[in-house]
Amino acid sequence: MPGYACARFGGEGACPEDLHMPKSVEGRAVAALGSQILHQRRIGARGYVGLDFAACLALLEAQGVPQNIAALLLPHWEAGLIEAAARGREDKDE
Repeated sequence: MPGYACARFGGEGACPEDLHMPKSVEGRAVAALGSQILHQRRIGARGYVGLDFAACLALLEAQGVPQNIAALLLPHWEAGLIEAAARGREDKDE
């Protein structure tokens, strides 16, 4: 796959999923539930604008992640998703 340095895709570098894997149990729990969290997004005129925190907190709490821990981790998760969405928009504009 062009553009990837990851060994999984024929490159020689480390995979981002491995490099950026959360170290805490709670962080790994949030990462494991990422696909469920991703579906709880808010969409604006230019696309993705953030997460529905109330829905995300409810999902994570139902999975056993303490709400106070999830509340600390979700803003960082959201920031990464917003950054990735902005990069995607920039790539489409070029």
